[in-house]
Amino acid sequence: MKRLALYLAILPLLLAPVAAAQQQVGIDIYKNQSAAAVKLAVPFPRLGSEVTPQALQDPFYAPLLRDLAFSDVFALVALPPNVAATTVVARRAGAQGLLNLSASLESGQYIIEARLYDVASNSLQMGRRYRGSPAALTRLAHTIANDLVQYFNGKPGLFLSQIAFISTREGGHKEIYLMDYDGSNVRRISFHNTITLSPHWSPDDERIVYTSFVRGTSDLYLVSRHGGGRVRLETGVSLNIAPSFSPDGKDIAFVGSVAGNPDIYLIGADGRNLRRLTSANTIESTPSWSPTGRQIAFTSSRSGTPQIFVMDAEGTNVRRVSFEGEWNDDPVFSPAGDLLAYTSRVNGRFQIRVLNLATQESSVIAGDGSNEQPSWSPDGKYIVFMSNRTGSWHIYRIAVDGTALTRLTSVGENTAPEWSRRFE
Repeated sequence: MKRLALYLAILPLLLAPVAAAQQQVGIDIYKNQSAAAVKLAVPFPRLGSEVTPQALQDPFYAPLLRDLAFSDVFALVALPPNVAATTVVARRAGAQGLLNLSASLESGQYIIEARLYDVASNSLQMGRRYRGSPAALTRLAHTIANDLVQYFNGKPGLFLSQIAFISTREGGHKEIYLMDYDGSNVRRISFHNTITLSPHWSPDDERIVYTSFVRGTSDLYLVSRHGGGRVRLETGVSLNIAPSFSPDGKDIAFVGSVAGNPDIYLIGADGRNLRRLTSANTIESTPSWSPTGRQIAFTSSRSGTPQIFVMDAEGTNVRRVSFEGEWNDDPVFSPAGDLLAYTSRVNGRFQIRVLNLATQESSVIAGDGSNEQPSWSPDGKYIVFMSNRTGSWHIYRIAVDGTALTRLTSVGENTAPEWSRRFE
């Protein structure tokens, strides 16, 4: 379901008014790991008398192992069962590091203590204490993984990042949901009970701008990531689709229309200072800001078919950048600004194309089915996108080199993924 095609179709309407468990987890994650990664042993936590293994296995221990295995920083090493997890045991198993964990309950809150040891010197490298409610156990796991990655790598992992998307999983209406980077912890944040489209994060990840038809027309709304504080933006124009926050959070680019012609507009995030950036007698859509805020990529039909163009943020210096593919749409800059990912029709089928803006070289990734609407991870190593390869629309994650394809959703129809901009 291409966005530009959808806009064309609806344009007339829009313009009208424990041990066994530990071993099982290991089966899934102790493979396909980088040989250069730090070899880390992570035994199941030592438990206080009031904590059961079942309480920690699924919400805490399994997500922690998945995070560390996903990081590319660590290669997990399985320890022999029924043996105390010491640095000597870990070294004999081939580990370089040992992460010992303990869990206890205090006034209804979990206290997780994490101690990282260098097994060669038997020295403590990092020791931290974490506290959270039972509902926060998975977030605690993500936080510990982030801290470990930052300790070794200088910057955190992706584990606390979130993905916004549109889903029909409750009641059949298109609503906004959030999920963790791995597809877990899905929660709904919009309740319009109608068509909702195109969520996009603010640069601080505190708000999301989107389009809703709750009033019978397409309007722009802002909502907090917790689902509260909803505000409608009065633009004074029709259409109001495909909104995109500027990197400084002050402006929102979107597709608006006066007298039936879709163009790219800017409006302040406070609903003031509307400006029109394009004025060609063609369809302009899907604006996306560069990381510096100096450029905007967008789709235009001015060359005869939908293609990707880039212009300065003032609407000047417009130039075409896509020259491969029969139909190109949904451009998004990588976090470094050197790459553009977009939807490209190749031999009659939509795929994700990644273009190097300096060399003009591009590669096609994704694979089976129709693959559309890419969005970058905060570190620029992964892309999420929507695909109908199974017969219905779901969200997938893939590495930029085309490896590590992972399906993230399984319920309902799921579209328009948008990865948060920050690591936490």
